[in-house]
Amino acid sequence: MATSRAKRVRDKDGKQRALVEAAAEVFAEQGFDAAVTKEIARRAGCSESMLFHYFRDKQGIFEQVVSRQIAEGVTEAEDKVLESLPDEFVEFVRQLFLTRLTVHQQNGTVPGWDIAGRALSDPAFSLRVMRPNHDQRVSVIAEGVAHYQHLGQVSPHVDPATLAELLANFTIFTATVGPRWFGTSEREIRAQIELGAQIFAEGVRSPAAAGGNTSRSSRSRRSRLRSTT
Repeated sequence: MATSRAKRVRDKDGKQRALVEAAAEVFAEQGFDAAVTKEIARRAGCSESMLFHYFRDKQGIFEQVVSRQIAEGVTEAEDKVLESLPDEFVEFVRQLFLTRLTVHQQNGTVPGWDIAGRALSDPAFSLRVMRPNHDQRVSVIAEGVAHYQHLGQVSPHVDPATLAELLANFTIFTATVGPRWFGTSEREIRAQIELGAQIFAEGVRSPAAAGGNTSRSSRSRRSRLRSTT
């Protein structure tokens, strides 16, 4: 009896997984508005009524797809950076931008703008799907910021969560919204990333680190003056 019950659960999970994977393909190819549940069910090898049973409607399965995609995106971007933190905070910021850019360029995923469009038009969708994943991103980035605070590269007066929220927002806009709204080219995006990383790093530099650089700069200037007199 236990074996039979376990098999039924596995079958249910397998069908749900097949539907979500098929939906991811269809939404990636056609977008939310053009996608039809009948095609999703056909690709999953399931009936359309089964899709409605598990996910209620197209919106329901779209939310499952987006939630999974964003969570995987955090693993591919922010978690990946955290696994191998660079020595300098400026490089940490640069990598946050670059990895997010790479994630949004992946094929076979729902376009970031399609997701953003749904979030803008439906605040409830944003709170259900976007906010939990955004909070996870912020938490991961804040962990990295705290690391550089410990190293003395980020001012102790900076709140890691606030800076992480700012970085999360900037990376999304630069990699997703900007190109769609303004037609920003990849070359322009990469130039913005380079400048942005420098601005962020300088803006939150700890007084001790800034003082150390100022001292070295002053010594260098004095040395040059002595050599010319």
